[in-house]
Amino acid sequence: MDVGSATLLLTGVLAILSIIGVPIGLSLAAAGTAYIYLTISALPVAAGIMFSSLDKTPVLAIPFFIIAAEILSHGGAIKRLVASIDSLIGHLPGGLAVVAVISTIIFSAMCGSSIATAAAIGVVVLPELIERGYPRRFSLGLIAMSGGLGILIPPSIPLIIYGLVSNESIGKLFQAGIIPGLLFGLFLCAYVIWRTRQWPETLKERTPRVKQVKALFSAVDILFLPVIILGSIYGGILTPTEASAIAVVYALVITAPEYRRHGFKNFLNVVTRGCVTSAAILLVLAGAAVFGYAMTDSGIPQTLVNWLSEHKLSVILFLISVNILLLFLGMFLEVISALLITLPIFLPLIKMLGIDPIHFAIIIIINMEIAAVTPPIGLNLFTLSAIGKVSVSEVFRGTAPFLILAFLMLALITFIPDLSLAIIK
Repeated sequence: MDVGSATLLLTGVLAILSIIGVPIGLSLAAAGTAYIYLTISALPVAAGIMFSSLDKTPVLAIPFFIIAAEILSHGGAIKRLVASIDSLIGHLPGGLAVVAVISTIIFSAMCGSSIATAAAIGVVVLPELIERGYPRRFSLGLIAMSGGLGILIPPSIPLIIYGLVSNESIGKLFQAGIIPGLLFGLFLCAYVIWRTRQWPETLKERTPRVKQVKALFSAVDILFLPVIILGSIYGGILTPTEASAIAVVYALVITAPEYRRHGFKNFLNVVTRGCVTSAAILLVLAGAAVFGYAMTDSGIPQTLVNWLSEHKLSVILFLISVNILLLFLGMFLEVISALLITLPIFLPLIKMLGIDPIHFAIIIIINMEIAAVTPPIGLNLFTLSAIGKVSVSEVFRGTAPFLILAFLMLALITFIPDLSLAIIK
């Protein structure tokens, strides 16, 4: 099958199945399987590819981090975390809005998921923001946008997936996300401090020192979890997979009193929710492996490499084109799906152009952050819409000012590779 026919087959099957509502994981698998059947008539090959894509130890980190996040978010840990930070800095300019961003950064270092971060922080902080006089639209936009830090600050599930597909070190990918994640968090904090100057009524009285110490002490066990996860990985003590398993056990230990009060059934529901979410992601990962095999076998990536070589496309122009493409795809595809569909094409191209694959990973993640708050598919918008009981368009209007910061961050990461690579170097 020639490259043109293969491209038409793969994109056509994927588009048709996606439009009629077939889950993206199955759509990817079906498109790849159709190519395999029409070229070598060996359907078991597709099954073997799907199995081998999941038969890797690092894959276990995905369900473990998701389950740990579910246990923490439903076990009272987030309430204690927010209360602790609020007691320390809630009286300062920016007040609870800054507390929301800092809480998001800390929870992101335990979670790895944008949606889980936005949901966990939103349920706790959104009612408090509104009660203290922050505009509803501003509050919704802040939490929706800051939730994107969940996939940038390690441990990040999309970075784990990128590492699995590209064979890059997951530990180095995690390191690459630290400075961009903290920098974007700083951007958000600076903006909300500037923006909330016109709302002096949102500030609260300073918490007495005794209550500050008590609140901080109540959250010490939670604050220790990111240290365990990241410290053990960067210290070479544990692999990301082992650290994710430790995270589940530790999360269960520190939330055990809360689940004991609400009964075993509540805990079982939380774990079930985590397993269902994990299964959906793993299905996409397996389906994308078949789709990626079909694209590689058909020669689509190599054709693009040859075209780039002939036309001598510059690195800058290529990266700008990638950003535009990812932002467009992010409007219509769930972020992990967009990542897995495009990676088999991008990886040979960045190798040919000499772009560092770890730097490129962070560029993709920033695009995914923006996609999470971009209609019509932006899942953070739907998450905050459900929590705040408002329309998706209302949440999106709230994110507009924060999107400007996100695009600024994307430009900085794209054109200053050292922001991603400084720690690794």
